[in-house]
Amino acid sequence: MVVQAPRPAGHAAPPTPRRAAVDPARLERLCLELATLVRLGDHHTDEREGVLLDVTIGGVRCLFIEQEPALRVTLSPRERQVALMVAHGRTNQAIATSLDISVWTVSTHLRRIFAKLAVSSRAEMVARLVAEHDYSPLVAPDEP
Repeated sequence: MVVQAPRPAGHAAPPTPRRAAVDPARLERLCLELATLVRLGDHHTDEREGVLLDVTIGGVRCLFIEQEPALRVTLSPRERQVALMVAHGRTNQAIATSLDISVWTVSTHLRRIFAKLAVSSRAEMVARLVAEHDYSPLVAPDEP
C-alpha cells in the first residue's frame, strides 16, 4: 500500500517515465537461445549463493536465483493488541491503562515483538506491520 500526500491545487503529477515496448519476438528469440545454453551447460552457476543460472544473451542478463520463502512472524494475541495500539499512536502508559497491565509488561511485549519482527523502533515495527498483508488493514485501514 502506497500512501501519497495530497497535491496542492494546480500541481500536476510528474510524468511517468515511458519505457520502450517489449518486442515479443525478441523475447522469444532470447528464451530459445537461453534454453539452448542451458541444455549445453554453457552458463554460470553458484549453488552456495543460490544462483541457478547467470548468463548474458544479446545484451540481456538472465539471472535465476533460488528464492527462500519469506519467514512468517506470528504474534500472540496480546502482542498483536499492543502492536496495533502502538500503530495507532498510543503511549506505553496509555496501552497499560487500556489493557489493565503494567507499563513494564507493555515494555516486555514490545521487546518480544521487536525481536520477532527484527526491528529496533516503534516506527520500524509499524512499517513492518503495514508491509505484512495480514496486519495492513488493521494498522492503516483504507479511507472511505
